[in-house]
Amino acid sequence: MDVTELRPLALGELLDRTFRLYRNNFWVFTGIMAVPSALSIPFTVMFFSTQTSAMAGAPPSPRLVTGMLLYALTFFVLFITVYAVSIGATTLAVSDIYLGQKITVRGAFGKVRGNVWRIIGVVVVAMLRVYGMFFVIAIGIGVVVAISIGAMAVVGSGASRIVVGIVFGVVMVLAYIAGIGLWLLWALRYAVSIPALLLERVGVLAALRRSVYLTRGRRWQMLVTIFLCSIIAYVGVVVFQGPFFFTMIVSIRSGHIPEWLAYASAMSGAIGGAITGPILLIALVLCYYDTRVRKEAFDLQLMMSALDQPAPVPNTGLPV
Repeated sequence: MDVTELRPLALGELLDRTFRLYRNNFWVFTGIMAVPSALSIPFTVMFFSTQTSAMAGAPPSPRLVTGMLLYALTFFVLFITVYAVSIGATTLAVSDIYLGQKITVRGAFGKVRGNVWRIIGVVVVAMLRVYGMFFVIAIGIGVVVAISIGAMAVVGSGASRIVVGIVFGVVMVLAYIAGIGLWLLWALRYAVSIPALLLERVGVLAALRRSVYLTRGRRWQMLVTIFLCSIIAYVGVVVFQGPFFFTMIVSIRSGHIPEWLAYASAMSGAIGGAITGPILLIALVLCYYDTRVRKEAFDLQLMMSALDQPAPVPNTGLPV
């Protein structure tokens, strides 16, 4: 894709470019996301193995529980690290391809070198802020529910109690919907933090601030984009893992999950994740460029920088 195609994009155009990039560079993006997907296979197999032991009626020993917790914690830390590297590699690959350059899986991972801890820092800080806001909103919804229950207790019986119950029921539902909506919009503030971190070479906090600025006024479009891409990714995983999942449900009734079925389910889920996982990341990088084009005329900046570069000297074939 050429640099001259940089321009403000409507939602349909953004999705179209997302799938075009994905389709034309399928093996690059799938190869990058295959790394964290493959890492999830041993953990999934072990999880299914523990389910088999539970169905067999064998109570887990304290030593087994402790080992499982340590294994899960170690896996979580390792997976977050590897996944952060893959996110960075995908971000840089999308940027290079979108700006008309070529990239390979190895080249994309090579570009992430030296930025791993910064990517993890952005992910951790953003998660702390997002879930901190979720906790605050949950407290607010809890207060609304408590007030509603208290008001219902004060009101006597009869028709007035029914009316008050309906009113406060509607209030609680609206409070829940408003709280979830507010939380989603808050979380979208940091949607393009990693592209800002890697493509502008700024610090962790500066990348978060840049994301807040760039997404302002564009969060509803980004919400729809993320929602659609997430559905596609989820459906992709279900298509690959669904047959084995239903077979596993049948096996649960017999009280035993075959070992081959655990491996097949884990591998099919990993394949589905590797294939559909890059779609959302591609869309987020395109959202980053779209917001920069709209707010900072980034397309004009690239054109001007290209004009400032010296023209190549023509090869006349004459000795110098």
